[in-house]
Amino acid sequence: MKEYKLIAFDMDGTLLNSKGLISERVQAALDKAIDHGKTVIICTGRSYRELMDYDDRELQRIRYYVCENGALVYDSFEKKIISAVHIPEKIVRTILDLADREDVMVYLASEGQNMINRKDGERMEDFHAERYKDIELRSAILKEDVIGSYREHPVPVEKMNLYSATHKLRDTFYEGLKDLPISIVFAEETGLEIMPCGVSKASGFLDLCRHLKIPTQETIAVGDSDNDVEFLKAAGFGIAMENARPCVKEISDAQTADNDHDGCAKVIEQYLLK
Repeated sequence: MKEYKLIAFDMDGTLLNSKGLISERVQAALDKAIDHGKTVIICTGRSYRELMDYDDRELQRIRYYVCENGALVYDSFEKKIISAVHIPEKIVRTILDLADREDVMVYLASEGQNMINRKDGERMEDFHAERYKDIELRSAILKEDVIGSYREHPVPVEKMNLYSATHKLRDTFYEGLKDLPISIVFAEETGLEIMPCGVSKASGFLDLCRHLKIPTQETIAVGDSDNDVEFLKAAGFGIAMENARPCVKEISDAQTADNDHDGCAKVIEQYLLK
């Protein structure tokens, strides 16, 4: 069997179980992989700030993070950004102008920090994103008017999320944005994740592999959702969770158990440390 040097995990729906926790078996497998000299990285749509619950505990031995769907790569040991790509200010303003007229929750990620409207965070169930409610209210900079704040004081933006109240509104946003020079992926039930043109989990993952001088053919990637497809294809060996969306399973090289049955631990045991 081929020897792999690096393994990359998505977070939600992959490394985290349905309760948002890393199981004891998965934690033990992560530690064992690191003890054996393997590089373990996280590749997530979250901002680095949204990982605060795990960075100081379960993930304290993880050094590198590909955050915000590849727009920001972070070194947690040195507490520094390795690379970041930003959406041009003109494009951010265009998107915000479109969002300002509708019932939508706007999320901005700037230099690893997430920001939202306080009132939207308190009703995330209306935007079909309730599983993130607790972490957003604790980790985000809570604004009274995130759109107005950006218009008055623009900040670098690596990633934007638009969480719509309905599927129809999400589709309307997509039609209005799809021709802009940006990257868009569907998220949750009615959300859109927006990154700079050409940016994806795959691009951030490849940037980090180059930084670490690890050939991609010596890497494993594990994921479950739409934004993991290109990421899994970029790795030397792509593995879908049993709970993954069909589009992920279709392109994967193998499948593992779901996120409530220690699928990530089984990947480490079966493919990384064999």
